[in-house]
Amino acid sequence: MDNQMIAMNSPPLYEKIVEKPKPYRVYACLHLLLILCFLGYRLLNPLDESYKIWILAFACEIWFAFQWILEWNMKWLFVDYKTYPERLAQRYGGESASKLPPVDIIITTADPFKEPPLVTANTVLSVLAIDYPVQKFACYISDDGASTITFYSLVETLRFAKIWVPFCRKFDIETRAPFMYFYKENTQQSNNSDPNFVKEWQEMKDEYEDLKRRIMKASATLEVPVDSISHDVDDGFAHRSSDIRNHSSVVKVLYENSGDERDILPHVVYVAREKSPKVDHHYKAGAMNVMARVSGLMTNSPFILNLDCDMFVKNSKVIQHAMCFFLDCKFERDCGFVQFPQLFYRSIKDDPFGSQMKIFLSTLARGMDGLQGAIYCGTGCFHRRKTLYGVPPAADQYNNKDGRNFHNHAKVFHDLKTSSWSLEALSNTFGPSSALAASVQTVMRDTQYIVHSSPSSAIDEALNVASCCYETNTAWGKEVGWMYGSTVEDVMTGFKIHCLGWHSVFCIPEQPAFLGTAPGNGLDSLVQMRRWVTGLLEIFLSKLCPFLGIDRDIMVRQRMVYAYFTLWGFLSVATFFYAILPALCLLSGKSFLPGISNPAFAIAVALFVSIYGFKLFEFLRIGGSIREWWNNQRMWLIQCLSPFLLATFDVLMKLLRVSETVFVVTPKGTGEEDDCCESDFTFDSSSLFIIPTTVLFINLAAIVSGSVIFVAGRYHIFRDKLFAEYFCSLWVMINLWPFVKGLVRKGKRGIPWNVVTKSAALALILCSSTWRQN
Repeated sequence: MDNQMIAMNSPPLYEKIVEKPKPYRVYACLHLLLILCFLGYRLLNPLDESYKIWILAFACEIWFAFQWILEWNMKWLFVDYKTYPERLAQRYGGESASKLPPVDIIITTADPFKEPPLVTANTVLSVLAIDYPVQKFACYISDDGASTITFYSLVETLRFAKIWVPFCRKFDIETRAPFMYFYKENTQQSNNSDPNFVKEWQEMKDEYEDLKRRIMKASATLEVPVDSISHDVDDGFAHRSSDIRNHSSVVKVLYENSGDERDILPHVVYVAREKSPKVDHHYKAGAMNVMARVSGLMTNSPFILNLDCDMFVKNSKVIQHAMCFFLDCKFERDCGFVQFPQLFYRSIKDDPFGSQMKIFLSTLARGMDGLQGAIYCGTGCFHRRKTLYGVPPAADQYNNKDGRNFHNHAKVFHDLKTSSWSLEALSNTFGPSSALAASVQTVMRDTQYIVHSSPSSAIDEALNVASCCYETNTAWGKEVGWMYGSTVEDVMTGFKIHCLGWHSVFCIPEQPAFLGTAPGNGLDSLVQMRRWVTGLLEIFLSKLCPFLGIDRDIMVRQRMVYAYFTLWGFLSVATFFYAILPALCLLSGKSFLPGISNPAFAIAVALFVSIYGFKLFEFLRIGGSIREWWNNQRMWLIQCLSPFLLATFDVLMKLLRVSETVFVVTPKGTGEEDDCCESDFTFDSSSLFIIPTTVLFINLAAIVSGSVIFVAGRYHIFRDKLFAEYFCSLWVMINLWPFVKGLVRKGKRGIPWNVVTKSAALALILCSSTWRQN
């Protein structure tokens, strides 16, 4: 109530700017007309002698049209938000600062080799130096690898943080990750004439270099001083099993915001959940649910920010930006979570691997804000804790008295409400911990949040809720918390929240909120995309399929948003067939595309120019280059033929119970700005390279065959029947140019011979099957 009174007498904390992009809408109408004309031509001109080819081509084209409609559903209306954190400071300054809501910040890491401890250390330091009252936020680090090296690096980081954070606040340092600050702002030391600053700057740099040396030494030698990680021989950390898949839970309060140092740092808590080979640990989703329980016991803040270990805080006022929405939205349902963009500091010029997602950030995300909001992207996201507990927006909690029309997630809330939030009912849903049930009770009742003064007092109960068997016969991962059943738990969880009726916000402040690392080479990019598409397809084939559940409180067009992403796997199947169909037709002397003399040829050319021309326009509009556009559209085809297609196969094998999908951690940099990144494709014996190489071989054979027909003087046949197929084969080959270069290169930039032989054999089988049919 106090917050509402303050808001009524203050200027708004954010502004919503709506744009109806007329050029986009005009283009969409014209392009849709071209699609309908071409599909009409295809439907009215069946290939009687090659009806199988006709059916396959028509099916692919229908799917492309459907996917295009899903994409343009997000481009019809754009919404931007402008936040005013300075007004938040005015509204909640002085004595009103006590009314600012607390935030629990969760940083996740899983593998000290792929996610170097120095990277995690810099992220932690940037979080601890956030411009927000230290009594109002807590930092939790989830170490899913239970690494003594990671723990040791955090202990050393906390020692450095006690001087780094005051330095940042004293001199109003904006870049608060020291590795980036000292790399980017060496000139600041010479530009600032304050002798105190110059002295402290040099001392701080020396201290950071010493910290970096100790952490990197421990990472290189895999040895840490035992006394630095265990002050109590009975605490179980130094003497636990070294197997990262089989160890007991560890909960350590590294720093407690109390006593004489109350104004320096927030609470800092280290958590390594228990793991057992006999119990499914559900990858990152399982780790996040453990952190939700541990933080619920210790601080129980109404808001949660989750960060990957490589996403450091670039904007020190990021919490204020998020609170502008949470504290000033007209209706509670308007802001279930606030997603900030994933931007990268370690990026390669012209984005050769298409990993910077610029079109997503500049266009699709803004279009989603015009619907029910952005999807949850897994990091850099602020959540209301209640949304993760399955609570619908306040305005909808009492709309249905008997609960018959509640879908599963809201029904949990209704059932608990019917029981008057009894601890017994809460324990059945959230697990047997009475202390956790009591903390959930305050969230469910939406009562005033209480900041616990001593996280250390909750360690014993935290160890209990971090055990691997705690979730047995509970709703965790099924109806509350981060959802299980997909390797992209973020998208699945966000969809569950949207189904409750919540809206979300995609916030892009002028100063980037977070910066992270993009995949440093082509292989890492493909591995990451394979995991994403595997998880997305798992969502589509699950009970949370966007097209199921008519009683879910989610907009139809928001369902289309999720359908667009979750159907990427099926899109890859259509893309694969369409990438080899022109080549196979060229090899067999058949044609399924209109010839030059056919009036429909103009429609096909117009469609081609429309698709690629508009993509080029989008890149140029946001300041991109022609080379960047080419790299991204080229990578889209490679991704469809490689990780997308293999992800579809992975999910098929899972459905047939042949194998299980695996969560693969993407390697991060070492935490140094000058980390080496490959701008050229590098290859190994991975199955990711077999299908694109196979497609390349088929199209190279078709190009040779078409060239022979042309040189042999059968120009009229080439012009009237095979020109379009020949052009398509050339276009596919140009898009797969990194693989063409890989065939003639050696070393890591050359395609290994075992991949070449497998691809050649597969290409020969596909081509011979076509010849046999003739």
